[in-house]
Amino acid sequence: MRHTNGCLLRAMLILLCYNKKTSFASSRKTRDMRGAPVCGIYVGQLHFCTREMDPICATNGKTYSNKCVFCSEKIEKGRFDFSHWGRC
Repeated sequence: MRHTNGCLLRAMLILLCYNKKTSFASSRKTRDMRGAPVCGIYVGQLHFCTREMDPICATNGKTYSNKCVFCSEKIEKGRFDFSHWGRC
């Protein structure tokens, strides 16, 4: 009886891990399809950015916490571009 319960537990853990990996991968692909943020809306405005976490990786190798922070820095410094959504 113990052997059956152990096998059942392992099978459930494998399914759980598999589902987490596939749902993470599919949500990451969806996020990656958004394309580069449009920074023009931030030109000429005061840059008060929220603290939301929606990371953007820039070509300078730095991760910015969200598009407002990314665009504000890009407008101010201008020496990098959008690489991809997510951490570098």
